[in-house]
Amino acid sequence: MTLPLVSIAIPAYRHAKYIETCLASVCAQTYPELELVLIDDGSPDDTFEVASRFLDAHRDRFRRIVLERRENRGVSANSNACIEACSGEWVHLLGSDDRLYPEKVARIQAAIAEWSVPDLALVHTDTDTIDADGMVRPVRRTDRHAPPGPDHAAYRWLFHHNLISNPSIALRRDAFLAIGGFDPTLPLEDIDCWLRLSARYAIGRVPEVLASYRKHPGNSLRQRQKMLGAFFVTYAKFIEANPGLIPDTELRRHFRWYLRRFWNRIRGREPSRLPLFAGALLGSYFRTPRAADYRRFGEILLKAAN
Repeated sequence: MTLPLVSIAIPAYRHAKYIETCLASVCAQTYPELELVLIDDGSPDDTFEVASRFLDAHRDRFRRIVLERRENRGVSANSNACIEACSGEWVHLLGSDDRLYPEKVARIQAAIAEWSVPDLALVHTDTDTIDADGMVRPVRRTDRHAPPGPDHAAYRWLFHHNLISNPSIALRRDAFLAIGGFDPTLPLEDIDCWLRLSARYAIGRVPEVLASYRKHPGNSLRQRQKMLGAFFVTYAKFIEANPGLIPDTELRRHFRWYLRRFWNRIRGREPSRLPLFAGALLGSYFRTPRAADYRRFGEILLKAAN
């Protein structure tokens, strides 16, 4: 039986230290029919040169290789370009500092065939976390997981918790392109894209650890404020585009939880925001928050983080 071609897309940037490990994990896949698309986003280090040398020595592993270097456009634009350049129906998107376990592609392709869900658009697995030296970090007991198997309403849990780890995913290329890909205007391009996909397509989970996400040090308070602000703005966009999809009771509870996180982040720098925070928190018990309410608090956090 001829197996379908599967694409691996790597938007690479400033990961000369890790790119060879990343590529070696792709070459080690037990699934035989692979193509590789790697586009370097104008890295200031020698990421592209290291990748080129490695792939020159492993060209026989792939049915097709696309290796390019472009001027820097950011992770979203580069990810979109990588996926557009792929020719496989399913694309495994992989960060240039992350790595895969050998069965990752094979297990996902087997799940896709087993489930036989026509509108399946994204499959993800569980991941572990590795540090800068490649050591696996202990799994926290608080780690959550999405339900196993395909889910036609994954937005129900995605809206509350992003349980999709990026190096674990496989995307159906035509569905990804149909929703417009990643939004380059948003700092959280991944959760925005997963939410948009989940509103139109099924998302499935394979409950096995099949990829490693590399976590780097240096997560500053300012960066955490920026990320929280990006969540507010992302949720605003989703609510605006999908009115009524999230029940009012859930939306109120969700908004209150994020408001408390907002206050914990901002009170040390802008205590004058207390009346705004308190008024919004109290008001959420009497009316359902709108997209504009989320956006307002997100913009405050993003401005404070600059």
